Amino acid sequence: MKMKWILYLLLIPISIGFFDNNNQNYSKSQEIQANIIKHPERLPTPEAARLGSFGFANMSADMYWLRAVQYIGSNVVESDYKKYLYEMIEIITELNPYFESPYIIGQLLLPSSKDSFDDYSGKNITEDMLEAQALWQKWVKNFCDLNKVDAIINEPDLWKITTQAAYQNPCQSYKIPYYLAYVYYFYLKEPENAASYYKVVAAQSDAPQGAKILAGIMQWRSGEREKSLFMFLSLAQSLATKGETCGLLTSDLERVYYGLWDWSITLNGQLIRDIENARDRLIPKLTEENENEILDDTQCSNYLIKAIRELNLLYIQIADDRYVKDNPTEVSAMNTQALFENWYINFIPTDHQQYENQGIVYRYNDEIGRFDFEMGN
Repeated sequence: MKMKWILYLLLIPISIGFFDNNNQNYSKSQEIQANIIKHPERLPTPEAARLGSFGFANMSADMYWLRAVQYIGSNVVESDYKKYLYEMIEIITELNPYFESPYIIGQLLLPSSKDSFDDYSGKNITEDMLEAQALWQKWVKNFCDLNKVDAIINEPDLWKITTQAAYQNPCQSYKIPYYLAYVYYFYLKEPENAASYYKVVAAQSDAPQGAKILAGIMQWRSGEREKSLFMFLSLAQSLATKGETCGLLTSDLERVYYGLWDWSITLNGQLIRDIENARDRLIPKLTEENENEILDDTQCSNYLIKAIRELNLLYIQIADDRYVKDNPTEVSAMNTQALFENWYINFIPTDHQQYENQGIVYRYNDEIGRFDFEMGN
């Protein structure tokens, strides 16, 4: 008993020292993490990060991922996270090439604009797109059977792709070709490549039905508005959490889309008004405090707002086509007010993205020869 008490007494200072040492190491670790978030220019190379993981590469990848999320959140207002986001994701995916979340975030955020209402037109667009391209090439290489992917892209018969075993599940997840197709369509302006990767999506057994339908839509001779509308609805649905109001409204809008397609629903002012009222009930009005969250490229609400915008523009364009047919000497009514005053529309839709003195407006765009959206009064 005496020896036991002596051992206990000896263990007390050892335990205190061990606790104090761990506490200091933890504090130092927290300090290093904060330093990386505030000063990402000090990031190690992927090779150095691997050497510093001491055989625990997956655990190190998780730690870098947490830092990347904090870094994005700390720099979200002006999209400053884009400056070092690729470097962070490159480290994570080198430490753990089969960690999918960083690839997804990279695909959604790297090519996107800080101006949510327009395509990215900053001076670094080429660099951003090259980084995104390098990331998705690594993604496809690590997660897909490249021979199957090539076979699907070269197969024109969509029915064979969706039914024959030789084409099934070319990737570990539908998200890989799905987000890649989105980047091709909206940022690289390459609809043929987008259509090819939507075919790859169609071969995935885990793909949502809406994502599979996109493969067919991209092959149909439908207009760009219809394609964009359904693509945004599909993206919103893929990012919605179960039971979320955004996801419920997205499902309702998908049913409206099918109804418009088979002519069981008429695209008129009352329908546009009803959708706008539902949107304004379910999606909060934009403020300085909530704008970045609502219009974030990883949020269902961002893509739902864009889908409704495309539906509004489709409604306006159909009316403008009738106006031009009745007025062959004119190229367009030019604005929604003229269409309203001349009885071609009976409701002027308002975009959700509105601010105190300006917001998104719908006007005729000479460059593309149709109505489009822009920031204005």
